[in-house]
Amino acid sequence: MRIGIPVWMLLVAVAAGVALALVLYFRNRKQHYSKTLTMVLFVLRSLLGFGMVMLLFNPYMRQNVSVLEQPTVILAHDNSASIVLSKDSSFFKKDYPSQFAAFRESLKSDFQVDEYLFGQEVREFGQLDFNDQLTDVSSVLQQIERRYYKRNVGAVLLFSDGIYNRGFDPLLLTERFAFPIHTVVLGDTMNYPDLMVRDVHYNKRVSLGSTFPVRVVVGAVDCAGSKAQLTLSEGGRVIARQELEVSANRFSKELDFMLEADSKGVRQIEIEIGGLENESQKLNNVKRIFVEVQDQKYKVLCLADAPHPDLGALKSVLNDDCEMDFVFGQDGVPDLADYQLLVLHQAPSSRTDLKGLADQLNRNKKIPVLFVVGKATDVDALGKLQQTVEIHQGVTRSILDAKAVFNTSFGTFTVSDKLRETVTKFPPLALPHLDINLKSIHDDLLLQEVLGVKSGLPLMTFVRGERKMAFLFGTNIWRWRLYNYYQEHNSSVFDELFSKTLKYLLMSSDDGSAIFIKEEYYSNESVMLTAELRNPSNELVTEPDLAIQIVNQKTGETYDYVFSKREHDYELNAGILPEGIYTYRATAEMGGKKVNLRGSFSVVSLGIEAQQLTADIDRMRALSTATNGHCYTVDQLPQLLEDLRNDVRITSVEHHETRFEDLIHSKWILFVLMGLAAIEWILRKMFGSY
Repeated sequence: MRIGIPVWMLLVAVAAGVALALVLYFRNRKQHYSKTLTMVLFVLRSLLGFGMVMLLFNPYMRQNVSVLEQPTVILAHDNSASIVLSKDSSFFKKDYPSQFAAFRESLKSDFQVDEYLFGQEVREFGQLDFNDQLTDVSSVLQQIERRYYKRNVGAVLLFSDGIYNRGFDPLLLTERFAFPIHTVVLGDTMNYPDLMVRDVHYNKRVSLGSTFPVRVVVGAVDCAGSKAQLTLSEGGRVIARQELEVSANRFSKELDFMLEADSKGVRQIEIEIGGLENESQKLNNVKRIFVEVQDQKYKVLCLADAPHPDLGALKSVLNDDCEMDFVFGQDGVPDLADYQLLVLHQAPSSRTDLKGLADQLNRNKKIPVLFVVGKATDVDALGKLQQTVEIHQGVTRSILDAKAVFNTSFGTFTVSDKLRETVTKFPPLALPHLDINLKSIHDDLLLQEVLGVKSGLPLMTFVRGERKMAFLFGTNIWRWRLYNYYQEHNSSVFDELFSKTLKYLLMSSDDGSAIFIKEEYYSNESVMLTAELRNPSNELVTEPDLAIQIVNQKTGETYDYVFSKREHDYELNAGILPEGIYTYRATAEMGGKKVNLRGSFSVVSLGIEAQQLTADIDRMRALSTATNGHCYTVDQLPQLLEDLRNDVRITSVEHHETRFEDLIHSKWILFVLMGLAAIEWILRKMFGSY
């Protein structure tokens, strides 16, 4: 242990303490004490002065400490429904829970254990009920890797059937995974002849009179040489049928159908594959889809400097009830009265008809605009088109790599937690070096981070005035969509970000009140809604009561609710609803005026867990082998316990560390100084002084 103070400071403190005592006991002739008592009092006052002066120099104490860290065994158990949908479902529902509980107790008696459940999400271990409708194995391994970084983890016990349908292949993590994974294979490892409808791709909303595609992905296992039949039916009437021959034991094929949207309303289409005799598992043979045929269409004009992959990415998020027209370069500016939204991608540029564009915007003062500012944008011309954002070319002509940082105070519309987390991982956008000055009230959704520095400048912002406007500073958002698809096997985060942006801009500018809701919910997911009411001054209010009626368009069943009020908006948990297409109408009375908010959403059946019911023992073995672990079956749990007890890698680790502590924060020094002062005072009081 060492005191962190220079020698000269120590000498100054000693000299100050001695000087203080000398003045009091040797220079003061009025004091009449014996020589012995004077020396005692002199020493006490010297020590007290020394201690007080030394503390003024804020010394610290440095000491070397040894810490013994006990090993931790991490148990992660799969709670997904696929485990109890196999032929062994009876065992896993009745006998397995008690067998696993006994294993847990034995494990806890020998080791320090941290337990987790995973499926749709990773959570602390609770009720093992196999109710999760999705499985994300990569997520639990990532969280373990992050939470236990540089911790003494003896082993990870992964109980799963090895099947995943969210996230990415967990084998990709094993190269950097620092802990051995012992896998325990759950479910049925036997393959049985099986036909399945793997996936269906379709437009959830289509326009009346259009022809819309439906792509069905079918699969088969151990059915080589068999014939199958895929049928699409509506209300018991077959509307399409196709025969197919299974050519391999591992078979997959995409089948395309074109259907007519000949009547307005909701269409429920049942897709079924059959034809295999004595098929033991038929849960994955049928899928239902709901398609809403609407007699309404939005038109969006995209005026761009030149063709760009960003335009395809933006078009991909539009529903079938939106139509996007493209105009490039010097092709002129169409009449904006025919459109409900204008997208300017790197326009105005040197090739844009600036006068024609300005005239059209002046004649159509209510049309909302999405500006995508890039290298080709003429920032001087952009400043002439609007007066809310002042942009100047930066000192350099360089192109910056600008990453997105989510602005937690954003409130124009609600976004999911997944978007908040994922958008920060997206690749950087290509952004010219610009000086940006927002002169009007704005709400930043994303902020810029350049070379690891968060500048606080907007990357994506919304401005509301006479015209609704949104600004995206940077191009190459197509990379965001590719990254999202690579990580999640879908582009849900990208679609949410830009579909909500476009939906917000397409909303009537006359009333800022809005309902925020996802377009699609799973059948096991609570339907959550938030809402905002704005008065004529565009201020958020929560005084009026907001009621909503939700209607199942197929059955006609209605659900009536009243929103809960929060500080600035409204919230409603409508609970779990049956699958189908729903419309809603929210009403409120505000200042003698009735507010009506309408919209629709869908609830779809979640049968992903039934798509594959044979445990992937090969993946489980590969996970354990790649991390120097072992693979076990359920009946080998006693052997797993014995192997853990004998594993020399599971041992305590001694850490040596240096700790620093400011002495001024040490209570014992305070008590010592108070003790010295108290003893001195008592002695002086006893022998004739104060």
